[in-house]
Amino acid sequence: MAARRIVVLGFLGLALAGCGFRPLLYRGNDNDIRGELAAIRITGLGGRLGQQLRNALEDNLNPTALETPARYELAIRLTNTNSALAIQLDNTTTRYNLTLTAAFQLKDSADQRLVYQSTVQRVASYNLRRAPFATLTAQKDAERRAAEEIATDIRTLLAIRFQRRTSSA
Repeated sequence: MAARRIVVLGFLGLALAGCGFRPLLYRGNDNDIRGELAAIRITGLGGRLGQQLRNALEDNLNPTALETPARYELAIRLTNTNSALAIQLDNTTTRYNLTLTAAFQLKDSADQRLVYQSTVQRVASYNLRRAPFATLTAQKDAERRAAEEIATDIRTLLAIRFQRRTSSA
């Protein structure tokens, strides 16, 4: 059984190698996407939720915290809404959906030319409790989770954009 798995995994590895597959953040050539991502300066985020998104983005875009001159500016506009999800027979709400939307634009720092723009949206749910502090804690945790997911989505979209640009050049 183990030998069969090894053979199957070997064939899968050969198939992937033959199709030209390579990881998105591959370091194999001089078109290093990590360097492009590290050269992004984040603007336009205020408030506690904006700061959480900024911190998550900085961790995703430049995980080694290298001092890199900014070649791009990433402007982000955040909106969030809460909507009732679970309503009891006595018309009380017990669960909410928090929808966090981030519209962003990536511009070249040198000439302010628009490089890329998109919108990402994430939904996180939380329970409404009788204790106000428990509800507040659950809501803040939902905001944190949504912000981290949005940061990952933005990083992925930007990495794909840089990959397409370098492979077409």
